Amino acid sequence: MRRAFAAIFFIICTTSICNTGFTQDLPQKPIKFIKPISLANYNEGSLYTNLGGLSGGDENKPGTLYAAVIQDEGYVKGNTGYAVTLDYDVERLGEFTFYWIKLGKEVPGKSGSTESLDLKDYNYLSFWIKGSQEISDIKVELHQDVNGDGIFTYGQDINSYVYVNAYIRGGIVSKEWSKVVIPLKVFSKITDWSKMSELVIVFENKAGNKKSVVYIDDIMFGNRPESVLSSAGEDGKDLKAPDEESFKVNGIDAKHCPAFKGDNILEITTESFYQNPSLESVRFEYSVDRGNSWRTIGADYDVEGTVHKINWEPDNTRELLSYQVRAVATNIWGDDKATEILIDCGVQPITDDEFLNLIERKAFDFFNDHQDAETGLFADTSGGGDASIAATGLGLAALCIGTERGWLDKAEARRRALLALNTFLPRAGEEESLAEGRFGFFYHFLNKHTAKRAGKSEISTVDTAILVCGALTAGEYFSGEVKQKAEEIYRAVEWEKFLEQEPGPWFNNFSMGWSPERGFLESYWDFYTDETILVCLLAIGSPTHPVDPKVFYAWNRQSGPYENGKPFIYTWHGALFSYQYAHLWFDLRDLVDGKGVDWFENSTNATLANRQFCIDNSDKFKGYGPNSWGITSMARPGGYIMHFGVPPMGSGEPQYDGTVSPTGPAGSIVFTPYLSISALKYMYVTYPRLWGQYGLKDSFNRDLSWYANTYYGIGVGMILIPVENFRTGFIWKNFMSNRHIRDALIKAGFTNKKG
Repeated sequence: MRRAFAAIFFIICTTSICNTGFTQDLPQKPIKFIKPISLANYNEGSLYTNLGGLSGGDENKPGTLYAAVIQDEGYVKGNTGYAVTLDYDVERLGEFTFYWIKLGKEVPGKSGSTESLDLKDYNYLSFWIKGSQEISDIKVELHQDVNGDGIFTYGQDINSYVYVNAYIRGGIVSKEWSKVVIPLKVFSKITDWSKMSELVIVFENKAGNKKSVVYIDDIMFGNRPESVLSSAGEDGKDLKAPDEESFKVNGIDAKHCPAFKGDNILEITTESFYQNPSLESVRFEYSVDRGNSWRTIGADYDVEGTVHKINWEPDNTRELLSYQVRAVATNIWGDDKATEILIDCGVQPITDDEFLNLIERKAFDFFNDHQDAETGLFADTSGGGDASIAATGLGLAALCIGTERGWLDKAEARRRALLALNTFLPRAGEEESLAEGRFGFFYHFLNKHTAKRAGKSEISTVDTAILVCGALTAGEYFSGEVKQKAEEIYRAVEWEKFLEQEPGPWFNNFSMGWSPERGFLESYWDFYTDETILVCLLAIGSPTHPVDPKVFYAWNRQSGPYENGKPFIYTWHGALFSYQYAHLWFDLRDLVDGKGVDWFENSTNATLANRQFCIDNSDKFKGYGPNSWGITSMARPGGYIMHFGVPPMGSGEPQYDGTVSPTGPAGSIVFTPYLSISALKYMYVTYPRLWGQYGLKDSFNRDLSWYANTYYGIGVGMILIPVENFRTGFIWKNFMSNRHIRDALIKAGFTNKKG
């Protein structure tokens, strides 16, 4: 194939096309611009494509490939956004593995079935690629869905392939970014381009010793005249840079440069597709080092016209003096023509409130993007998979916050809240709700599309409690039918069923859960944690199944200080989240319980202990310090862990490894506002890789240069809700408006310590 391509290229270059330029040799018939399909640029931070299809690696031996998104500069085209990293192993001769991309969304209700993509108006596939070393034997396959079932089956559906080497300059994947451009006509076995189902990149071992990493970005389907495609990029010499004199910022001549702040519109004029059919995009770039390196702001692929606009909200949260901006024209082969530096403008530093608004909005986006359209359930993580009832409770609160802040239309938010609530209530003529559970409690994890129990998940008391809190908050905010249904969910919970009522060590303690395989779990809320407070208060305040208020005082309360700090009642593992959950919902400021405990002050002292522990251990781990703290439940290099914590603690020795979570200081912002904001801004400024699609990532480990790739609903919620409570008290106001919640505090003996 490589020899054939070289021969074609030689013949073409002896014609007038190579000598006179493409603009004088356009097809005689009129050409029409067709906007390209951006299949995957991974800028959403996940393996989902821009069209909603899923992609992934082949993890079954022999031959394995692990696919993940990466954000590191140098491994992402344009040094902004994300790319996909493919870590593959085909060490044995003859082995192969692959990275698959579904070209359409999953068909609802048909597992494994996806919609097809119509490519009949397109004639080339392109993408950028680089390797950790020089790599050959990479094959690109396109699959056609013949029978329309949405599932590719070898022998029934059509598979056509080519090798990358023939369509990349230099004939091999190198350590530098290279553009692959493949005319679709070379996939000669495809018979119907309107029924395409998959794109697959295959890694083969034909010569031995193949174990490497490949990075891919900006996968597209486009259309260009055959004369352009056959030129093999030779017409790049005719590419013109954008017109520097036409550059505008917010409609004003860019020479009159104001300091950047907020959202801006960058505008420039260039030649159009009809003047240069090889033109693929016009992009804007910025630099913070006087043009030594450039990062992509955004690209406009609609080159039918001559005017190109991009919205840009420059980062004014870091200590930058100025930005340099330029524009770049690119053809389909990846050739560039850039302007000189067009503008050199300062930035207005962000205020604390603007910074909090930024991280809060990004956290809201997680919930806005991860609610199932059929069940209303919210995903547990950004990586797809199951929903969790805790994330759904937090998601219901997020709908309220998003509405109040103007990020979501109120009617739409109300509709989405009802969609979720209805999943937990019996439908007309049915006894059971769509969501599976028992005694009004629900399974911790549910299938996002069906609401049925996921795997061997347990029915969880605390996760049901978080769901109820979110439902009651939404009920108070939206009122009407939403409030009615939220109350129904609360009324249905039979709290006493999970309460140990026989004399013994766990008398008046709630079981943590139940499963069909194990029955009631032999784990009880018998030791202080905010989760215990949450379950007990909701059970005490229940309008239909109330329990004796004595349960609030039946669990173990052990007190002590960390080093020379103030003493506080501590939790079993000492994780910071275990001092935060009840305070997401209950406004306990200035209140004391029947034994005189100020739980708000208690969590404040626990937060200070967590921070001081990180300061005291900063000689062991570089990631610990006065502005880098937050040892809690979080992702870590070895996997997610619930039991990281600091002393004093009930279990004995603390567990920690240098990993820190921004959810720690964010979740404690109501207790330690100055210290929390300082920590969050320090993490954001110092560790750019900690910032992603939904804002601050779950965790990082500086010593290992490791950053969590996955966002967790409970973690993002621990940023969104406390920050909103700190700024406005919004969730507190709505949740505490519920009369059953107010009654719960009164019954449990809470009083105002100010009298």
